[in-house]
Amino acid sequence: MGGIMSALNVLLTKVSDDTVSGSSEIYSELLRELTKLVSQKPSSREWQEFATGLTKVKRSMAPIQNVAGSLKVLLNASIPEEQLNGFIKGFLTDLVEREGQAAGTIARTVTREHRPKKIVTISYSSTVMAAILALPKEVEVSVAESLPLGEGAVTYRRLLEKGVKVSLFRDSMIAPEVAAADLVLVGADAISPEGVVNKVGTRLLAMAAKDQGVDMVALCSTSKLIPVLDMDPMASVRNSEGLRYSESIFEITPLSLFHSVITEEGVLSGVEMEKRLLRDRSKMKENDCHDC
Repeated sequence: MGGIMSALNVLLTKVSDDTVSGSSEIYSELLRELTKLVSQKPSSREWQEFATGLTKVKRSMAPIQNVAGSLKVLLNASIPEEQLNGFIKGFLTDLVEREGQAAGTIARTVTREHRPKKIVTISYSSTVMAAILALPKEVEVSVAESLPLGEGAVTYRRLLEKGVKVSLFRDSMIAPEVAAADLVLVGADAISPEGVVNKVGTRLLAMAAKDQGVDMVALCSTSKLIPVLDMDPMASVRNSEGLRYSESIFEITPLSLFHSVITEEGVLSGVEMEKRLLRDRSKMKENDCHDC
């Protein structure tokens, strides 16, 4: 049993330490690893410890927190110990299948809804990558570098390798880059009624897009939707070479600034998505009251 718990802890560390991959990639890798580990038949106690640990890492990433919450629901469902791993395997298999199909479906929707000549994006999102690669090769793409971690450079290099007309720009150039574009695409680590959680710079993109009349669109699977999001503090302080910096990696951009949100289920305006998530939140509260 110690070996299984050790493997689960290694997976927790791997998820926690990944600061480069997009949330969809981290989520997909988590599902793949858990699908392998479930065959080793962890005990309910080991699953409970893992689920508790998972709630403490990547708290801004809705898919990770949704997996942790779903595991806890299964663990609290009085499932016989000998049947528990079968239920968890079925749950994971369903998630893997849905996530595997989501990016392609979203990409096809983007190609139907938009005919851009130039796109601006930020950071790294495998879902945004898939959408861009589904568009005609003549579409130009400008990528904000996305400091402090600079994941935009990853997007730039990968698109360049695919033959896309792509350029990389400093975050301070967001406004003029958006002014020269006709579509802004961003991914999301989570979407709650409060807004889209994504890398810092997303809100500036949205405000610039609003000012210039450019469509601001978030792309994500429904695994990123979460009615209630409990996040770690976004701001931090860093000392370097005698200077004291305030910085953040994530920020929340209000859904009212988005032209639309595209998931594998289709297209909703930013306002419509906010209303949907508020309804989901109300249902959660009603269920909590019924359980009182």
